Amino acid sequence: MLKRHLLLASVLAGTFAITACSQQTEENAEATVDSAAEDAAVNTEEAAANTEAAAAEAEVAAQDAGTEVAEGAETAGAAATNALENTGEAVVVGANEAVANTAEVVADGAAAVEAKASENAVEAEQQY
Repeated sequence: MLKRHLLLASVLAGTFAITACSQQTEENAEATVDSAAEDAAVNTEEAAANTEAAAAEAEVAAQDAGTEVAEGAETAGAAATNALENTGEAVVVGANEAVANTAEVVADGAAAVEAKASENAVEAEQQY
């Protein structure tokens, strides 16, 4: 009988120990879940703040890039206008030089024709 009582007492003590351990484990698990939920909420708030900051930085960078492109286009437009003016001036100068050279060649040709005509002049008596 004593053995039975001891066996029964041991079984009850083991059951209480397991129950107590299970209760402590459950409480620890609940605390872990609560802590994880709090951490997730904090991390979500930080991620949202970081995303907003990154979006603001991207917007500023896009505006800066747009300004640089516009300034570059203005500079390119001014350079193209200057190049066009220089090209127009070069065409005018080239045309003037071509006209002057042509006039000079025509004058030289006329002088040569006159000189040959003088050399080949036929006296009046020899003319038909």
